[in-house]
Amino acid sequence: MNKRIAIFGAGLSGQSARRLASAQAYEVTVFDEGGEGDRASLDASAIDQFDHFVFSPGFAAAHPWRVLAEASGKPVQSELSFAAGYWKGQIIGVTGTNGKSTLTRFLAGALERAGQKAVVAGNIGHPLSDVVLDFENSETSYAVCEISSFQAELADGLELDALLWTNFAEDHLDRYENMTEYFMAKARLIECLKNDAVCVIGPQVVHWFDLLHKPFGRAVVAFEDTALTSQLKPDCVLRRLPYSEDFSLAAEYWWLTGKDEASLLAAADEFTLAPYRLDVVREKGGITYWNDSKSTNFHSALAALNAVPKPIVWIGGGRIKGGDLEAFAKEVSSQIHAAVLYGEVAQRMEQALTTEVEIVQTYPCFEQAVRAACELAATSAPCHVLLSPGFSSFDQFESYEARGKSFNSLVLGL
Repeated sequence: MNKRIAIFGAGLSGQSARRLASAQAYEVTVFDEGGEGDRASLDASAIDQFDHFVFSPGFAAAHPWRVLAEASGKPVQSELSFAAGYWKGQIIGVTGTNGKSTLTRFLAGALERAGQKAVVAGNIGHPLSDVVLDFENSETSYAVCEISSFQAELADGLELDALLWTNFAEDHLDRYENMTEYFMAKARLIECLKNDAVCVIGPQVVHWFDLLHKPFGRAVVAFEDTALTSQLKPDCVLRRLPYSEDFSLAAEYWWLTGKDEASLLAAADEFTLAPYRLDVVREKGGITYWNDSKSTNFHSALAALNAVPKPIVWIGGGRIKGGDLEAFAKEVSSQIHAAVLYGEVAQRMEQALTTEVEIVQTYPCFEQAVRAACELAATSAPCHVLLSPGFSSFDQFESYEARGKSFNSLVLGL
């Protein structure tokens, strides 16, 4: 008799897990509260119908369905850890509050430059279940997986050949009770390392291990190798902050695994950022327009503000995910000439900034804020207009990509 598996969530992860489970001869039932699956409800009496449970990342620990599944004593996994059981090659995990998408893409590209078969997977929008089915699944292949804290919560069965942890900062406090709980979700990945695995962590991560009096075992701390970085071309994006930190982690992994340095440098010089990560959209009339819509937390917004030349007209706002808004506002205020705010958090952010910044404007919708920022910049040129919101896009957009696309359209239409 075939095993019966319940998959929770009918989005990208859930549908990919369904494909893989079906290919492995499971009897599959997809549960989705929005009615997109096979069932829209689950009660305790139905739990015994299933042998295995797989959850999409959006299901927090307190969700009733997850509580029931975890109380059953049967296997409960994320889509990523479920798929990992069917992947024959190496798995390199990449996590962190920020920088993980860039590092994931760069590392996969560097491995390919070195002659390896490598693919990006995980939280980057390419579920590992699809990779198992569609990519060359062999012992010599590499899956470079961006792993969020949400995915790390249910990591049973995930075995990592390497882990690179970029940094750690305030985020997702709408899901986690505090920073310790958020940190420990990510730290779960340390337990997934194979005995001979490589682990590289950034200095901020070390700080949190020390703060919580937790050992970080075999992990190697990655500091910038200035001698290596100096060999990159002057216009290489990985030479500048915050991306030089990603390069440092990749370089440490490269050295620890004995790979050819020349291929790493060549891959770095060829590397380009994905859209909406501190892109220069245009320069006109002494104003440079920057699109960093990918910035959905305080740490990433502050990194962008630090990287962009002054003076800055900053566009911020969206939906808050918890955290110390006043402390964030204080740090922002030291970096900007003016703030133009939009969305759900606009009024709260305005109150936090008003005593620190002379020019603060708020608007209900994103388009109004962008147009106002451009008009304000015209009176302050030369200057820089920076969209680096620091908050989730979900109050007005389905994704940060949609927000970034809207910004580009508005700026290019000036």
